[in-house]
Amino acid sequence: MQNKSDLYLENEREIQILNTENFGRLALVEVRALTVGRIAQVHPLEQPFGRGDQKSVFHFGGSAVVLLAEPGAWRPSNDLLQYTQQGVETLVRLGEPVAKRC
Repeated sequence: MQNKSDLYLENEREIQILNTENFGRLALVEVRALTVGRIAQVHPLEQPFGRGDQKSVFHFGGSAVVLLAEPGAWRPSNDLLQYTQQGVETLVRLGEPVAKRC
């Protein structure tokens, strides 16, 4: 932090295209925003992901992950849709479902 004065002022995006068995191609966008120092990739992209595998780590704070999919491949879970319509942020914990395959 001492060597990078603008550490908390820069925005950064890490984007990966994942080919999944259940949901087709997904774009995973990790957003480093205010109070996040950096995004560290910890899982080799050339290796398949398993359920619960750690892909990356946000250092110095929280941030956001955006998941984009091919049209018609999946549908967000009902609670996410309901809370989104109400303008409420939804906390999602590891292992909780976020979508269903169409």
